[in-house]
Amino acid sequence: MSQLNNIQKIYFIGIGGIGMSALARYFKNKNCEVSGYDRTKTALTQ
Repeated sequence: MSQLNNIQKIYFIGIGGIGMSALARYFKNKNCEVSGYDRTKTALTQ
């Protein structure tokens, strides 16, 4: 897991899903720059 501490920017494919959005929030809370794509707009992608 120490490699995850070095991440500064991360991009998720399918970020609107419950699993990917949870990971995105995790990295956002660790002050990483988070972005991503999902073909369907949902409340989780706002």
